[in-house]
Amino acid sequence: MKFILAVLLTTSSSLLFSQELQVTITTGDNSSLTVSPGIGHNELFEVNATALTANNFLTLRIDKDEIEKDWQRSFSIYDSAENAIKDFVLMNDGSYCIKLSKIKTLLKPNQEYFIYTIALPKDPKKAMLVRVARILVCKIKIR
Repeated sequence: MKFILAVLLTTSSSLLFSQELQVTITTGDNSSLTVSPGIGHNELFEVNATALTANNFLTLRIDKDEIEKDWQRSFSIYDSAENAIKDFVLMNDGSYCIKLSKIKTLLKPNQEYFIYTIALPKDPKKAMLVRVARILVCKIKIR
């Protein structure tokens, strides 16, 4: 049944795959934002530039996620030209992280960037059959 659903999703652009998701975004300087991504979502998470020089992480913790158990989620940062900047790494505790010092040269102050998420089947053959739209988690800006 799941395979048939995946095929239907790829053949009809009018069908929507909804996911209920709640994410808390934090940095080492104790900045925090909890978001529930979806259509019309437009939250802005500001990162203090001093956090980029320390050994801090930009961390996404999933508080609530309703996807199939045989699917996996991923998160990435994109620029305003739709270029992928960096993917978050899944950690042992289930959170997703990027070391801020690693993206320091990639993100320019006062420009908006975007954190997106997608969920795909873990099985690569099934994943090839599914067309999934990115979901905006939030905007991000270095201040």
